[in-house]
Amino acid sequence: MPSIRYLHIRFDKNIFPYEIHRFRAAVIEKTRRIAPWFHNHQDDGKSIYRYPLIQYKVAFKKASILCLHEAVEEIHHLFSQPDLELTVGPNRQEYTVEKLVANRFNANVWEHSFDYSLLNWLALNQQHYKRWEALSENPTEQIKLLQSILTGNILAFAKGIGWFVEKPIEVEITDIKTIKPLPFKGRDMLAFTLNFKSNVSLPNYIGLGKG
Repeated sequence: MPSIRYLHIRFDKNIFPYEIHRFRAAVIEKTRRIAPWFHNHQDDGKSIYRYPLIQYKVAFKKASILCLHEAVEEIHHLFSQPDLELTVGPNRQEYTVEKLVANRFNANVWEHSFDYSLLNWLALNQQHYKRWEALSENPTEQIKLLQSILTGNILAFAKGIGWFVEKPIEVEITDIKTIKPLPFKGRDMLAFTLNFKSNVSLPNYIGLGKG
């Protein structure tokens, strides 16, 4: 049961979910690409395939950054800059921290379940999408497919923080609120907004899957 460092920073500027990639790009440029955890690329531009320990979010309609585990120490690359003027789309504004939450979080598998929600979860890669379409006449099996993918996403998070999960993970999707196409890296992907239960304790706002 690892105890991981957790830092969530909410700024004072409103952004829309579709502007997250612009906010991310602005932060990366502000930090001058010094710290790979901000962008997960090597010096030669090649991607680093790992669970992102710095994540860019919208919380209460405000731009926010989530740092986990060893990446908490990397945030100084942003706050050591002379200013926090960021260009998000056409707007260049000074960003101010509105709220900061710093603590430790114990990740564990429990005997009971916790309730969670996912907003615009990009669950399906190309292979999974084919399976999803093949199961179009069997909604029960589609749910099972999503639950299996979500379990894999949770295990990817565990691996990213160095946690070897020794107990079975349980995931139950309780309600799918919306399924809609969402642009992602130049193409549309199905985005799921849903509620689920799991016996794994997860930090608030963490990303699971793509996006």
